[in-house]
Parts: sequence; structure tokens; C-alpha cells
Amino acid sequence: MYKMILKVSLGLMLLSASWVVYSQQPAEIMPLADKALTLSITKVGTSLVMVGERGHVLKSKDEGKSWHQIENIPVNVTLTKVVSYNNHVWAVGHDATIIHSNDGGDTWELQFNDADREVPFLSAYFDSETDGIVIGAYGSIMYTEDGGETWDDSLIDDELDYHLNDITKGYDGNYYIAAEAGYAFKSEDQGESWQAIELPYMGSMFGVVSLSDEIVLFGLRGNILTSKDHGETWEEVYTDILNNLFGSSKISEDSVLIVGANGTRLIYQKGSLKIMEAEDTGDDYSDVVVNGNDAVLVGETGYINLPIEK
Repeated sequence: MYKMILKVSLGLMLLSASWVVYSQQPAEIMPLADKALTLSITKVGTSLVMVGERGHVLKSKDEGKSWHQIENIPVNVTLTKVVSYNNHVWAVGHDATIIHSNDGGDTWELQFNDADREVPFLSAYFDSETDGIVIGAYGSIMYTEDGGETWDDSLIDDELDYHLNDITKGYDGNYYIAAEAGYAFKSEDQGESWQAIELPYMGSMFGVVSLSDEIVLFGLRGNILTSKDHGETWEEVYTDILNNLFGSSKISEDSVLIVGANGTRLIYQKGSLKIMEAEDTGDDYSDVVVNGNDAVLVGETGYINLPIEK
């Protein structure tokens, strides 16, 4: 069975020659796609879109109660992250893949793919329908100013080739990236240049979220770090949870729901943590989206809907 640790070790997987050939085929429609490994979910207007293994893209128009798999996805590689801006949606994944939809996730086109480099893209952030950043393994970073019609391919640092796991834009207008080996990155000039940040915890951070007055990083072995001074200093948030934390969704401007391995569900707000009570399936959760008073969690067995106690 796939485990969510795949999300953070994607860059370590080497693809064989036969898999490279196969990965360029379109995704197949599978009868149980909504029960398969799912790695990311996002809101698109009043709908939800989630992505996962084998190029699966699924859409829900009833707040996550039911899902249908989208046909004619141009790749069948594992898709690791889906993000949206208005009606535009981008998904990124293995084989340095970027796919795009301009109609809310109903139809998709291939924007970028380079299987030969054997690098997975792991996250993305779009500040508008045209301006976006995609990040991935070994310090890979891509920029577009035309909605993905063209991409500038670069590295975040010439010497620090760490995996870049997640990216967001902060309340202060800066970009922040969660990386591995005790590093994060910050840009104060819209991604033109990046500053490496050495964190007080030397393990990997898998997610980053911006709240009203602080930046929150979370990751390996339940570690959570926060900064209220634009990433200059970081404080560790105590938690006795040793499960990896993988995904998040804001509940309000000062609170966030964080999910992870072994059914972990935490609500962080202003320095305090609360465990979200619900029946525990023991599944690993890779991502979550808060939708009103409910949350849709996705992971190793598809999705689950849970109410939120705010």
C-alpha cells in the first residue's frame, strides 16, 4: 500500500526507462479512482478538485460528497499538488510535469514535461491567472508570467540542492518555501532572488501557510515552527505528536487545520494546538481543504469528509 511518505520522498525515486515511456501516456479512467492514493485538493469556485496517482484528476460539485474522474488527462504520472486562481487550475507532479485547466478543472492541457531529468515537481503558487511559481526536488524552481504558456527553468540556489516541498505568499508580501534538511527559503522581491533560512529544527518541513500575522511551517515528526518577524526568527510549537505533518487549509485568518500521518488532525491558532476529534481510520492524510463547517481530507485511501469544531 502506498503511504503518504511518498509525498516527501518523491524526489528520491528514480524512474526506469520503461516507466518513462509509459508515463507519457494519458491517464486511464478507473472505477475506484476516488479510493486511490490522493495527494492534493483545492477549491475552484464552488467546486473541489483533487489529484493523485496515475494522473488521476477528480472533481466534486457537491462539496466533496461525491466525485467524478476527469477524462483525457494528458499524463498518467503521479500528480503531487493542485492549485487554482479563479477558474484556472494547475497540477504538478512526477517527470517535471505541469498540466493546466482554464475551465475549472473540466478539461486539461499539458504545459510542461521533462521525464529525462527524473525530477518531480512538488508544489506551486499562483498570484494571478498569469504569474506563478512551481517548485520541486533538488532545488528546482520554475516561473511563468503568461499562465504557463512559457516557463523559465532555474535553481533556487547554486549550492543548496535540497527538495523544495511547499510554497506560499505571506501576509507580508514575501514568498516562503518549506524545504528539507532544516532549511526554508524567503523572497522579498517576488521571486527574483531567494534567501536561505536555517531553521532551529534540522529536519524537513513539508508545508507552509500564512496566517494574519505569522508564517507557520510544519513537517517531519510533528514539528511546527512559527515566525512573526518575516522569517528572521522562528519559535518551536510544542506537540507530543511524532507523526509527519503533510498538508493544511486555513479555517480563518488566524487558524489552520493541519493533517498528516496515522490520521493526525491538528488545529493551530495563535500558538496553541487542538486535536480535531473524529473517528480515527488510521489513514495517512496528505492534504485537506476547509469548506465552511466541514473539511475534506485526502490521502492513501481517497477522501473523507469531517465536521470542524471551530
